[in-house]
Amino acid sequence: LHSHLLLSPHLPFFAFAVPSAGYLLLLDPTSRQAPSWSRLPLPLPAPGGAGQAFSPAAASAGLLAFLSDASGHKTLLLANPITRLLAPLPLCPTARLSPTVGLAAGPTSFIAVIAGDDLVSPFAVKNISADTFVADATSVPPSGFWAPSSILPRLSSLDPRAGMAFASGRFYCMSSSPFAVLVFDVATNVWSKVQPPMRRFL
Repeated sequence: LHSHLLLSPHLPFFAFAVPSAGYLLLLDPTSRQAPSWSRLPLPLPAPGGAGQAFSPAAASAGLLAFLSDASGHKTLLLANPITRLLAPLPLCPTARLSPTVGLAAGPTSFIAVIAGDDLVSPFAVKNISADTFVADATSVPPSGFWAPSSILPRLSSLDPRAGMAFASGRFYCMSSSPFAVLVFDVATNVWSKVQPPMRRFL
C-alpha cells in the first residue's frame, strides 16, 4: 500500500485484462485525438503450490486484485502493474467456492470485500456472509485486518462475473432470482437489499 501511494497523480485509465496473453490493455479516455491504447505487462501471480492458480477479480485506483481459484479459504493478491509489486492479504476467514469480489482504494487506504458462495460442506454452497479486509496507511503502525463477517440478505444470489461498484462508502452488486441490488455499508458492516419496483420488466 505504501509503495502504491507513492505513485501520483492517479490517471483515469480503463484497463482490460488479457490474462492468457499476460498483459493489460489500457485506454486513455482523456486523449484529445484518437483513443490512445497501451499494452502493459501483467504481473501474474506465481503459483504458490501444486495446482495453485489465480484469476483477476477486481480493480480500483490502479490496484488489481487476483483471487485464488481453489475452493476453501481464499487468497487475495493485490498487484500494482506499474511498480510490479504483488502483496498477498491474509487468508480469507470463511471458506468459499466462487465468491464476488469488490475493491475500493483511496488516497491512504483500501477496502476489499469477498462475498457469497460460502462452503457449508465440501459439496454445497450458500450465499450467507461476506468478509471485509480494511487497510489504513495513516494509522501508527499501519494496519490491515479482516473485519467481523457480515450477513448477506436472504435469498441473495451473487454473480462473481458482475463484480461490485463502490461509491460514497458503499459497495453495490447485483443479485438474481429474484433480481435486486445488494448494498454493503462499510461503516456499519451491514448489507441491505434494494428490490426493483417492477421486476417483470428487468
